[in-house]
Amino acid sequence: MAFREKIAWVSFLSTLLIWGGFFIILATVPHGMRGLTILGPFIVATMAQAAVMIAAASIWAISAPKEANAPADERDRAIGLRATRMAYLTLILGVAAVIVWLHLGLHGPDTIFALAAAFILAEAVRFGATALGYRWNWHG
Repeated sequence: MAFREKIAWVSFLSTLLIWGGFFIILATVPHGMRGLTILGPFIVATMAQAAVMIAAASIWAISAPKEANAPADERDRAIGLRATRMAYLTLILGVAAVIVWLHLGLHGPDTIFALAAAFILAEAVRFGATALGYRWNWHG
């Protein structure tokens, strides 16, 4: 497995696990207590995602420095472009859903968490599509 594919897989899986855990915690907090109560778990999730990515990239870069420093080729760019398109569509649909939800009674800190969820879902789609793009040879 190539360096960029490994990074895509760890990004995808860590996003699902870490942020999935965060949103499970969020769902267990009573509606009126969300806000600053959930700030701590949000910061922990953000730091955990960063730590996992730094550790994975460092380990793989040390083990294969030439591959880690190689510029993206045409295949890498094509896979990244396709994944970004999918993620952008996901983000647009997520933000549109939040706007509709606002008209149906969404308010307060839940609005911010819903927008964060739309962004995180779009990133998960981008990471997953990138990883699968390498696996399924999505180029051209």
